[in-house]
Amino acid sequence: MQLSALMKDEFSKYYTMAIDALCEIANTYFFLGRLGDARHLLSMSLQMVEVGEVATQDRLKLLLLYGKVLIVDHLIHRGETDLMFSTILQAKQIAEAAQDQQGIADALSLLGQARCNATTIAIVKRGGLPFGTQGEGKYEEALAYQQQAFKLQEELHDTRGISESLFCIGLVHQFWQQNEVAREHFAKAIQVAEQYGHVLEQAEPNRHLTIDALLRGDLDQALTYALRALSFREAGGFKPYQPLDHLTLRDIYLKKGDTAKAQFHMEQAFILAEEMGFSTLLSSVIDATSRLEVQKEEA
Repeated sequence: MQLSALMKDEFSKYYTMAIDALCEIANTYFFLGRLGDARHLLSMSLQMVEVGEVATQDRLKLLLLYGKVLIVDHLIHRGETDLMFSTILQAKQIAEAAQDQQGIADALSLLGQARCNATTIAIVKRGGLPFGTQGEGKYEEALAYQQQAFKLQEELHDTRGISESLFCIGLVHQFWQQNEVAREHFAKAIQVAEQYGHVLEQAEPNRHLTIDALLRGDLDQALTYALRALSFREAGGFKPYQPLDHLTLRDIYLKKGDTAKAQFHMEQAFILAEEMGFSTLLSSVIDATSRLEVQKEEA
């Protein structure tokens, strides 16, 4: 039975309301670190919209959020790489077909993040560290995606996206040990986020400025950045990376000889990780930190 144009519009309106609600729930799960719940809800929602009169924009909204969740899930749980890339590429294709410039920019940025994370994980799995890896892996591809996203974000005056892409571009340069360029991008990312009131977007650049300071042996500056990273993460309500922030603070306080504060942050990291089911992440981070210390001593 063919639906009239009026009925299709009505169905589309109801689907939009339902998808908005589902995305709100999935995003709340995501921020709480309930990645499995967020994944399941978004996967089921995407199956649902395959058979309905769903607006292109609503389908794109689901795919982009699913892509964000899969990127974090891949980093923490070593989730499905193929699903992560296919989801984001599908979002990019839909955005391009609809000539949705914001959607294209968002998808390009996610592709850059996904490629950067996948490359880093592949290097770590081989027993290496991501620093000093220019010419290896696919960081060049990640950088190209972010540069394309950044160009569109500037045209769209998307300040949140600009801040995120500046950070991601800086991250690639940090892995290539082009540290001055990396620091400049992190500082610009923070400046844009602060200027336009984007709280959470200030967390990751501060975290990677912490790593930069640690590699230079400046513990006081590292502590300042690490405390900022955690505070912005908490203020933004995003829990999945908070165990990493606490572990970094543990490492700094250990180096400074403050075992009481180091123990506190270790306990907080494990409490949060167990709460979210991220114990594997902590083990891999502690192992990578140990190998980095050995590498620094041998240098």
